[in-house]
Amino acid sequence: MINKNFDENSWYFFLDEENRTKILSNSTVADYNKGETIIKQGIAPKQIPFLEKGMVKLTSTNNNRTTTFKIIADNTFIGLMCAFVKKKFDFSAIAIIPSTVRMIDRSLFEEAIRTNGKFAVHVVHEMSLTTNMIVTELIQLNHKNADGAICTILLELSIVFKSKTFQLPFNRIEFANTVGYSKESVITCLSSLQEQGIIKVSGKAVEIIDLNRLEKIAAYG
Repeated sequence: MINKNFDENSWYFFLDEENRTKILSNSTVADYNKGETIIKQGIAPKQIPFLEKGMVKLTSTNNNRTTTFKIIADNTFIGLMCAFVKKKFDFSAIAIIPSTVRMIDRSLFEEAIRTNGKFAVHVVHEMSLTTNMIVTELIQLNHKNADGAICTILLELSIVFKSKTFQLPFNRIEFANTVGYSKESVITCLSSLQEQGIIKVSGKAVEIIDLNRLEKIAAYG
């Protein structure tokens, strides 16, 4: 039976029936409320977390400053690149909205990689994309000011929602906590971006008007 929780491009569909049954039968599903920590930075992974439903922010804490560098949504592995080397997570994962996470047994996941070629190629592809993203974002973290961090989050949300028009999943205070700056900084930046014609904001509704300029501020701000 096909599990309706998985997207048609998910790892689930690259598994043969035997491995699929083993993994799903021996995994657990946990629900997290908004603001709850799914992964804590510095902890070594014992299972492989897969975000089935919801929205999660990945944050890194360095020199007592916490910065969000990525937002992920449905059907995404969390920290897959850390799972096989048994190293500690270099980041935390926190639910932005109520989220459902499947905790997958690492040994059964590894067994599926050894015995299922298509699945193994898919996992390598996912790990390569994720690693490249994490490295790029972490390199840029310490070089972002408030405007750069805020624009980065707006771009991440645009990618998550697959649209230049979307609803912010948090209020201004939560937005401030997400980027690691003050509420005033968030309000000032959003107002400035709107005055410059880069975005249009109404309450939680955001429309990106000038994507190129927003990307430049995110990259160099």
